[in-house]
Amino acid sequence: MSEAVPSVVAIDIGTHKVSVLIGKVHAPDKIQVIGMATARNRGMNKGKIVSLDKVITAIKNAVQEAEDMAECRVHSAWVSIPSAELKSFYASGRTPIENAEHSISTNEVVRALELAKASHVTSDHYLVSAVPLGFELDDSPEWVQNPIRMSAHTMKGHYQLMMLPISTMQNLDRAMKGANITVEKMVVSCLATAEASLLKDEKEYGVCLLDMGAGTTNLAVYLDGRLAMAETLQRGGEHVTRDIAAVLQTTTEEAERIKLLYGCVDLKVVKPDHMIQIQGIDGPQTISRIELSDIMIARYEEILTQVREALERSGAIHGLYHGVVLTGDACQIEGMVSLVRRMLGISAHLGNPPVQVYADEPYLASLRRSQYATAAGLLMFSQGDPQETLVETVDPETLSFWKRAGRAWSGLNDKLKSIF
Repeated sequence: MSEAVPSVVAIDIGTHKVSVLIGKVHAPDKIQVIGMATARNRGMNKGKIVSLDKVITAIKNAVQEAEDMAECRVHSAWVSIPSAELKSFYASGRTPIENAEHSISTNEVVRALELAKASHVTSDHYLVSAVPLGFELDDSPEWVQNPIRMSAHTMKGHYQLMMLPISTMQNLDRAMKGANITVEKMVVSCLATAEASLLKDEKEYGVCLLDMGAGTTNLAVYLDGRLAMAETLQRGGEHVTRDIAAVLQTTTEEAERIKLLYGCVDLKVVKPDHMIQIQGIDGPQTISRIELSDIMIARYEEILTQVREALERSGAIHGLYHGVVLTGDACQIEGMVSLVRRMLGISAHLGNPPVQVYADEPYLASLRRSQYATAAGLLMFSQGDPQETLVETVDPETLSFWKRAGRAWSGLNDKLKSIF
């Protein structure tokens, strides 16, 4: 890559695939992708690493193909953290402002966050993200976003905290080391996907990102421009594929093929006489497209019922004035938008690819596919403000994982200064 133009690499590690984007940064909102690739990931199940060697192989394969396209070599990257085991919750911490002028400094903000996380973070989990929702000064019902240098007797910080098991972070760390790639930063996958798929106005007025992948379905709700809720459901597109294979007595490969070619979850657009030729385990067979749709709709309705229950449980469903934005490969099925509208009772539309990340015309269509949404969000994250997350997840390779985990909070004071 040219020395004159800064470059950045994004690696998204998903249940069935690893996606890589290599970009040239012409400006923070103008990132040209010069290398892209995906590779089959056979080392994960339901968003969890089950074979470290196979994940390493997938990373290497995707990186090498992207390197060949960009005619460069990758040494470091921004990496998405799979969120299958993500625990996300609201927490708050109250602290007095004890200096003579009762002026809030970063020390009080740090203390509030420490108090918020104290009763939630356990020894076997690692805090990967702490998103500030707002700060309450002297019990005022109106929260402020930037309390530094403001006066108050007490301050209560409100946060959305995200934790992952330390073992998950260790395994991901080892996978990247096994692929000989240094991690610049790690970002929770749902945050990266939201960065690429949601508009600023959508985040301000209330929106839910519904990211349905192969093994999991991720929810990220934004209100007033801030993350208000995040949750991961252990259901995804591979469950639909398995249902098709079981009912029609075919292989998972054939089930995936017909799902992508003929799948539909809106019976209103399926013609009754539309027949499909498939290869069953006992030989060729003919089925109606309606039969295929019935199988798929049953599973999608189950997933969306869980989505609705999660949104109702949190109360977030009442503030989604911009509805639901759909992304992920499992959301690209015909009729998905109308099904989501029917099941959730609110508006829905497919996510728009970010204009900030682009490629030359021959590669633009491929870049706009949903499989690159999270990686594109990582590229955008690399150029954005650090306000989305307060926690450093990766330090130089010379430090052990445990030292890195221990040091994650030691640099928080400097990071808060950069935010505020």
